[in-house]
Amino acid sequence: MSHHPELWKTVRWLSLLAAVVILVLFGFRAFERSVGGAASGMGEGLDKVLGALTHSDTTIIEGRAEVVQRNEIHELSLLELRMSATRSFENEAFVLKYLSAGTKRLIIRGDYRVTAGYRLKPGVSLQIEDGIPVARFPEPEILGVELIDFEVLSEKDGWWNEVTAEDRATLLRELRQQMRMEAAKSGALDLVDSTLRDRVQSLMGSANVRVERPEEEGSER
Repeated sequence: MSHHPELWKTVRWLSLLAAVVILVLFGFRAFERSVGGAASGMGEGLDKVLGALTHSDTTIIEGRAEVVQRNEIHELSLLELRMSATRSFENEAFVLKYLSAGTKRLIIRGDYRVTAGYRLKPGVSLQIEDGIPVARFPEPEILGVELIDFEVLSEKDGWWNEVTAEDRATLLRELRQQMRMEAAKSGALDLVDSTLRDRVQSLMGSANVRVERPEEEGSER
Protein backbone atom coordinates (compact mmCIF):
# COMPACT_ATOMS: atom_id res chain seq x y z
CA MET A 1 0.00 0.00 0.00
CA SER A 2 2.88 2.35 0.67
CA HIS A 3 3.77 2.24 -3.02
CA HIS A 4 0.31 3.29 -4.23
CA PRO A 5 0.76 7.08 -3.71
CA GLU A 6 4.03 7.04 -5.67
CA LEU A 7 2.39 4.97 -8.40
CA TRP A 8 -0.56 7.36 -8.68
CA LYS A 9 1.81 10.31 -8.72
CA THR A 10 3.75 8.73 -11.63
CA VAL A 11 0.53 8.01 -13.53
CA ARG A 12 -0.63 11.61 -13.07
CA TRP A 13 2.67 12.97 -14.39
CA LEU A 14 2.57 10.64 -17.39
CA SER A 15 -1.04 11.66 -18.12
CA LEU A 16 -0.12 15.33 -17.89
CA LEU A 17 2.89 14.85 -20.18
CA ALA A 18 0.73 12.98 -22.73
CA ALA A 19 -1.84 15.78 -22.68
CA VAL A 20 0.87 18.39 -23.30
CA VAL A 21 2.28 16.39 -26.24
CA ILE A 22 -1.21 16.04 -27.76
CA LEU A 23 -1.86 19.77 -27.40
CA VAL A 24 1.47 20.60 -29.04
CA LEU A 25 0.76 18.26 -31.97
CA PHE A 26 -2.70 19.73 -32.46
CA GLY A 27 -1.19 23.22 -32.33
CA PHE A 28 1.37 22.40 -35.03
CA ARG A 29 -1.28 20.86 -37.27
CA ALA A 30 -3.57 23.83 -36.84
CA PHE A 31 -0.69 26.18 -37.71
CA GLU A 32 0.17 24.16 -40.83
CA ARG A 33 -3.47 24.19 -41.92
CA SER A 34 -3.72 27.96 -41.43
CA VAL A 35 -0.49 28.59 -43.38
CA GLY A 36 -1.52 26.22 -46.14
CA GLY A 37 -4.97 27.74 -46.27
CA ALA A 38 -3.53 31.26 -46.55
CA ALA A 39 -1.21 30.22 -49.38
CA SER A 40 -3.96 28.41 -51.27
CA GLY A 41 -6.34 31.31 -50.71
CA MET A 42 -3.76 33.71 -52.10
CA GLY A 43 -3.30 31.45 -55.11
CA GLU A 44 -7.00 31.34 -55.91
CA GLY A 45 -8.13 33.71 -58.64
CA LEU A 46 -4.64 34.44 -59.98
CA ASP A 47 -6.09 34.58 -63.48
CA LYS A 48 -8.62 37.20 -62.38
CA VAL A 49 -5.90 39.30 -60.72
CA LEU A 50 -3.65 39.15 -63.80
CA GLY A 51 -6.65 39.93 -66.01
CA ALA A 52 -7.46 42.99 -63.89
CA LEU A 53 -3.84 44.14 -64.11
CA THR A 54 -3.37 43.68 -67.84
CA HIS A 55 -6.94 44.04 -69.17
CA SER A 56 -6.29 40.83 -71.12
CA ASP A 57 -7.71 37.31 -71.31
CA THR A 58 -5.81 34.96 -69.00
CA THR A 59 -5.58 31.25 -68.27
CA ILE A 60 -4.09 28.97 -65.60
CA ILE A 61 -1.12 26.85 -66.73
CA GLU A 62 0.69 24.61 -64.21
CA GLY A 63 -0.45 26.72 -61.27
CA ARG A 64 0.40 30.09 -62.75
CA ALA A 65 -1.79 32.63 -64.49
CA GLU A 66 -0.66 33.68 -67.96
CA VAL A 67 -1.89 36.15 -70.55
CA VAL A 68 -3.51 34.28 -73.43
CA GLN A 69 -1.16 34.43 -76.42
CA ARG A 70 -2.40 36.48 -79.37
CA ASN A 71 -0.96 37.59 -82.67
CA GLU A 72 -1.07 41.27 -81.75
CA ILE A 73 0.94 42.69 -78.85
CA HIS A 74 -1.01 44.58 -76.21
CA GLU A 75 0.37 47.39 -74.10
CA LEU A 76 -0.10 48.06 -70.40
CA SER A 77 0.48 51.72 -69.50
CA LEU A 78 1.20 52.23 -65.80
CA LEU A 79 2.80 55.67 -65.77
CA GLU A 80 1.98 58.99 -67.39
CA LEU A 81 4.29 62.02 -67.35
CA ARG A 82 4.14 65.55 -68.71
CA MET A 83 7.55 66.58 -70.03
CA SER A 84 8.98 69.31 -72.22
CA ALA A 85 12.13 69.70 -74.28
CA THR A 86 13.77 72.30 -76.51
CA ARG A 87 15.62 71.74 -79.77
CA SER A 88 17.27 74.08 -82.28
CA PHE A 89 17.91 73.94 -86.00
CA GLU A 90 20.41 75.96 -88.03
CA ASN A 91 21.28 75.82 -91.71
CA GLU A 92 23.40 77.98 -94.02
CA ALA A 93 22.72 77.82 -97.76
CA PHE A 94 24.80 78.97 -100.72
CA VAL A 95 24.02 80.27 -104.18
CA LEU A 96 26.24 78.81 -106.90
CA LYS A 97 28.29 77.15 -104.11
CA TYR A 98 30.11 80.37 -103.28
CA LEU A 99 27.65 83.12 -102.43
CA SER A 100 26.05 82.71 -99.02
CA ALA A 101 22.25 82.84 -99.05
CA GLY A 102 22.23 83.43 -95.31
CA THR A 103 21.67 81.24 -92.26
CA LYS A 104 18.24 80.27 -91.04
CA ARG A 105 17.65 79.38 -87.40
CA LEU A 106 14.74 77.79 -85.59
CA ILE A 107 14.23 76.95 -81.90
CA ILE A 108 11.13 75.05 -80.77
CA ARG A 109 9.95 73.90 -77.36
CA GLY A 110 7.54 70.97 -77.26
CA ASP A 111 5.25 69.82 -74.45
CA TYR A 112 4.61 66.08 -74.43
CA ARG A 113 2.50 63.41 -72.76
CA VAL A 114 4.77 60.43 -72.10
CA THR A 115 3.42 56.99 -71.15
CA ALA A 116 5.50 54.11 -69.84
CA GLY A 117 4.65 50.48 -69.13
CA TYR A 118 4.93 47.02 -70.66
CA ARG A 119 4.35 45.38 -74.02
CA LEU A 120 2.43 42.24 -73.05
CA LYS A 121 4.39 39.65 -74.97
CA PRO A 122 4.03 35.87 -74.38
CA GLY A 123 5.49 34.87 -71.02
CA VAL A 124 3.70 37.45 -68.86
CA SER A 125 2.47 35.55 -65.80
CA LEU A 126 1.54 35.72 -62.12
CA GLN A 127 2.05 32.90 -59.63
CA ILE A 128 2.74 32.12 -55.98
CA GLU A 129 6.21 30.92 -55.01
CA ASP A 130 6.88 30.08 -51.34
CA GLY A 131 3.82 32.12 -50.39
CA ILE A 132 5.00 35.23 -52.29
CA PRO A 133 3.30 36.58 -55.46
CA VAL A 134 5.75 36.66 -58.37
CA ALA A 135 4.82 38.82 -61.38
CA ARG A 136 6.85 38.06 -64.50
CA PHE A 137 6.69 40.98 -66.92
CA PRO A 138 9.07 42.10 -69.69
CA GLU A 139 11.41 45.05 -69.43
CA PRO A 140 9.43 48.30 -69.07
CA GLU A 141 9.42 50.62 -72.07
CA ILE A 142 8.42 54.10 -73.12
CA LEU A 143 5.15 53.28 -74.86
CA GLY A 144 4.13 56.64 -76.23
CA VAL A 145 5.33 60.21 -76.74
CA GLU A 146 2.42 62.45 -77.70
CA LEU A 147 2.86 66.09 -78.64
CA ILE A 148 0.44 68.27 -76.65
CA ASP A 149 1.61 71.69 -77.80
CA PHE A 150 4.70 73.45 -79.11
CA GLU A 151 6.04 76.97 -79.15
CA VAL A 152 8.46 78.56 -81.57
CA LEU A 153 10.95 80.32 -79.32
CA SER A 154 13.03 81.78 -82.12
CA GLU A 155 12.82 81.86 -85.91
CA LYS A 156 15.12 83.72 -88.27
CA ASP A 157 15.40 83.55 -92.07
CA GLY A 158 18.49 84.07 -94.15
CA TRP A 159 18.23 86.72 -96.86
CA TRP A 160 17.62 83.97 -99.46
CA ASN A 161 17.23 81.00 -97.12
CA GLU A 162 13.84 80.86 -95.42
CA VAL A 163 12.57 78.54 -92.68
CA THR A 164 10.07 76.17 -94.31
CA ALA A 165 7.19 74.01 -93.07
CA GLU A 166 9.38 70.98 -93.76
CA ASP A 167 12.07 72.43 -91.46
CA ARG A 168 9.51 72.74 -88.67
CA ALA A 169 8.23 69.19 -89.24
CA THR A 170 11.76 67.78 -89.22
CA LEU A 171 12.61 69.60 -86.00
CA LEU A 172 9.43 68.33 -84.31
CA ARG A 173 10.27 64.73 -85.31
CA GLU A 174 13.75 65.12 -83.86
CA LEU A 175 12.28 66.73 -80.75
CA ARG A 176 9.93 63.76 -80.24
CA GLN A 177 12.81 61.30 -80.49
CA GLN A 178 14.84 63.42 -78.07
CA MET A 179 11.88 63.41 -75.65
CA ARG A 180 11.68 59.61 -75.80
CA MET A 181 15.37 59.25 -74.92
CA GLU A 182 15.16 61.80 -72.11
CA ALA A 183 12.12 60.06 -70.65
CA ALA A 184 13.96 56.71 -70.64
CA LYS A 185 16.90 58.30 -68.80
CA SER A 186 14.69 60.12 -66.29
CA GLY A 187 14.05 57.07 -64.07
CA ALA A 188 10.48 56.63 -65.34
CA LEU A 189 11.13 52.98 -66.25
CA ASP A 190 12.14 52.17 -62.66
CA LEU A 191 8.84 53.64 -61.48
CA VAL A 192 6.93 51.27 -63.77
CA ASP A 193 8.15 48.18 -61.88
CA SER A 194 7.38 49.76 -58.49
CA THR A 195 3.89 50.74 -59.71
CA LEU A 196 3.25 47.16 -60.85
CA ARG A 197 4.44 45.87 -57.48
CA ASP A 198 2.07 48.24 -55.65
CA ARG A 199 -0.90 47.15 -57.77
CA VAL A 200 -0.26 43.45 -57.16
CA GLN A 201 0.07 44.15 -53.43
CA SER A 202 -3.25 45.98 -53.44
CA LEU A 203 -5.11 43.30 -55.44
CA MET A 204 -3.71 40.31 -53.55
CA GLY A 205 -3.29 41.80 -50.09
CA SER A 206 0.32 40.67 -49.87
CA ALA A 207 3.06 42.79 -48.35
CA ASN A 208 5.80 41.08 -50.37
CA VAL A 209 5.70 40.99 -54.17
CA ARG A 210 8.53 40.16 -56.57
CA VAL A 211 8.74 41.46 -60.13
CA GLU A 212 10.89 39.32 -62.41
CA ARG A 213 11.53 39.00 -66.15
CA PRO A 214 10.03 36.09 -68.11
CA GLU A 215 12.44 33.40 -69.20
CA GLU A 216 13.44 33.55 -72.84
CA GLU A 217 12.04 30.80 -75.04
CA GLY A 218 14.40 27.83 -75.16
CA SER A 219 16.24 28.78 -71.94
CA GLU A 220 16.59 26.23 -69.20
CA ARG A 221 14.95 26.67 -65.82
